[in-house]
Amino acid sequence: MGPDVLAAQVRAATPAERETYGEAMTALWPLFDDYQATARPWEVPLVIIEG
Repeated sequence: MGPDVLAAQVRAATPAERETYGEAMTALWPLFDDYQATARPWEVPLVIIEG
């Protein structure tokens, strides 16, 4: 957050990354699993920013 601009690529998380980062997301925001459950049959996007 701020005026800096960074070059980066964004991609969808792999299934293995979804498992790893999904657990971290749930630790940060306990309602993440509930949110995902209400979004079914769609999957909440989880993206990886690489730069």
